[in-house]
Amino acid sequence: MEYKVMEKYDIIVVGAGPAGLSFAEHIEDKSVLVIDRKKELGVPIKSSAATFADTLIDFELKDAVCHSSRGFRVILDNGYIKEFLYEKPVLYTLDFTKMIRILKKRMQKNCDILHPASVERISMDNGSIKSIETNENNFKADLFIDASGESRVLLKHLNSSYYRKQWLIHGLEYEVSKIDLNSTYFDFFFGNNLIPEGYCWVFPTGNTSARIGLGKLIPGRGGLRKIKLKDALQKFISSNVITAENFDNNNILEYHGGIMTYNKPLKNAYFKNCFVIGDAASQSSCLLGEGIRHSLRSGRELAIALNSFDLDFAKIYFQRYIDNNTKFFEYFPLFLQYFKIAPNWAILTLVKALSDYDNTNMLRLLRSEFKSSDFMKLLYTFPRNMI
Repeated sequence: MEYKVMEKYDIIVVGAGPAGLSFAEHIEDKSVLVIDRKKELGVPIKSSAATFADTLIDFELKDAVCHSSRGFRVILDNGYIKEFLYEKPVLYTLDFTKMIRILKKRMQKNCDILHPASVERISMDNGSIKSIETNENNFKADLFIDASGESRVLLKHLNSSYYRKQWLIHGLEYEVSKIDLNSTYFDFFFGNNLIPEGYCWVFPTGNTSARIGLGKLIPGRGGLRKIKLKDALQKFISSNVITAENFDNNNILEYHGGIMTYNKPLKNAYFKNCFVIGDAASQSSCLLGEGIRHSLRSGRELAIALNSFDLDFAKIYFQRYIDNNTKFFEYFPLFLQYFKIAPNWAILTLVKALSDYDNTNMLRLLRSEFKSSDFMKLLYTFPRNMI
């Protein structure tokens, strides 16, 4: 526990990640309690912490930057490589723990934070949350916010069907040093010969350091112990000439593991007296796992709504934000489902078709700004029996 806490607040936020802390930074004139189960916020790291330039500007996160890259490459297991290079840096890796510390320092004075504290019981009354019980105390509030990521601590009591009916991307990543790489590019790898039902990446964190990882699609909520992600990642590294040279276990600084859902975004992010924001509402791009930018924005926009309007209009404002900023996400689960069932030649055909875009459109796709018209054009890339 870091602050003196009360038993009754205007708002209780569950989760001190990017979404929850962004909300706590921007909310005004209300008593707020932020609860998180971690002893040290931002640890363990469960994010590759890659983002775009506008995130650094909008949320003043330049002090958390590890490395900037001017482009990215699409690399297929048949040897095909397509490069996209820009005049200025477009992709950045962040120090996730440092970013969380920066956000925490910016919390409004009206916000308290309690950690480590686990939510052990939730009291409900006619579909509304009355109170939550932690290992520290029992807390009441007029309004609750679920910013707890894929664990969805509050949402699973409010919409259990959305919580259960989901597919997951299980990820594993090494933070490595003293390797040979071209730090100008972020690299994305595709193909069943590299990683069946998934994709791999190399994100530079310096001129000779990077985050090397993979994401694999898994139905349901199976544990990481059931998936041999480490073996798959080692196989990827050993078979990939870009990362294999001069690489051994002595290069590994950290292991990062995590889970991301690729449901369609939660359509209604409000349940009586509870908002759901960030990854908890799938307000993230499951195409390549980008969530930080969208989580920061959702926390800020909800705070702006509650600062500016009464609750009824705040619901409308925030729902409009969700509708306008997550409509492109609905197409991405279709791509990932395709990766699950398609033969390797079809996956390579799809990725090559995407990489034939020009620089502007490919960056738009990477930024989750894909439109229905783009998706329809891709359908004509494939034989009828593959659609």
